[in-house]
Amino acid sequence: MLKGLSRMNLPRALTRPAKTFLLLGPRGTGKSTWLNAAFPGALTIDLLDSSRFLTLSRDPSSLEQLIMPLRRGDWVVIDEIQRVPALLDEVHRLYEQNRGIHFALSGSSARKLRRAGANLLAGRALQLYMLPFAWPEYRGTWRIDQACEWGTLPLVVSDPPHRADTLAAYVETYLKEEITAEALVRNLDPFLRVIHAAGLFNGQILNLENLARESEVKRSTVERYFQILEDTLLAMRVPAATLGIRTKETSHPKFFLFDTGVARAAAGLAREPIDSVWKGFAFESLVHHELRAYAAISGKPRPIFHYAVSGGFDVDFLVQTRAKTLSAPRQLVAIEAKLGGKVKRGWTAGLSTLLRECTKTVRRAILVYQGSDRLVVDGIDVMPAATFFDELYAGKVI
Repeated sequence: MLKGLSRMNLPRALTRPAKTFLLLGPRGTGKSTWLNAAFPGALTIDLLDSSRFLTLSRDPSSLEQLIMPLRRGDWVVIDEIQRVPALLDEVHRLYEQNRGIHFALSGSSARKLRRAGANLLAGRALQLYMLPFAWPEYRGTWRIDQACEWGTLPLVVSDPPHRADTLAAYVETYLKEEITAEALVRNLDPFLRVIHAAGLFNGQILNLENLARESEVKRSTVERYFQILEDTLLAMRVPAATLGIRTKETSHPKFFLFDTGVARAAAGLAREPIDSVWKGFAFESLVHHELRAYAAISGKPRPIFHYAVSGGFDVDFLVQTRAKTLSAPRQLVAIEAKLGGKVKRGWTAGLSTLLRECTKTVRRAILVYQGSDRLVVDGIDVMPAATFFDELYAGKVI
């Protein structure tokens, strides 16, 4: 496994592909740094360079002139390709010429890329994701409680004394570069209020009516803004699973911002103390981050759901380990994340219900907490967070 370096020289666990690929990820996750380390000596085209940007945006076909001196097996790195989406068509054309040249493309906005390069993204190139540091990368440098409260962005982990300023600047930079510069919204003030509400309610069931009231923005506008957050890779929805064991199973998704520290800054809490309720959802968000990061690093995507019964119980995550077939039901691992260091009565109630009533579907239940003892309670594996993360990346969980 080739290991690139972040800005603080922590090894990244992403494996360098052997063929053309598109690397997606939010700003500040270390895509450019990893590409530079993974492809030394490659022809690198940085579209944040104004001269490169102007030349290629005016005439995307001029890319062919740049790669003309290259030989079979050489690589071309194009960073921030969403700035000139038309280049995807040009890359596709050049790739189809079968000259043996490979392209490493990176982008931070799926919104623009979705509108261009459909042929490239539909199978002719691998699609990878880079997230903030994951457990195998920050373990030993950054504690789990720090990751929970401040996130794992490389710039935050590398400079702890200035973490609050870094996170506040990150949100400001995102608004300037992704939203204002691309004119995704006409009026920034209501978008700011929605981002603030998203930070406050990170990790919770997405209720657009409540968020509309909280941010004083129309419900339809809130929906559009959330789509922008998803398209620019800052947020994602976790759909609700339907198991058919209760009549009031919720259909509302949960939503998560991609990093707990960014959520804290979005909520206006970067320089404020956080309460145990918000921190509890942040711990759940960190577990979600590690589940996504494992999928990205291992190349084993696993659909993630949550389960909730209105007025009843809920389970944080249901991870699908086997899809439904004509002869067998899908299989799920149920995971609950709890902030405390001692197992409390009631923490395992939802997991126990699923184990008891969904015997053919839910094959394992895990409670992740911040204590130090590994236990088995009513058939449920109770794991300290560090143990859970170790076993997750060892391929022993999903």
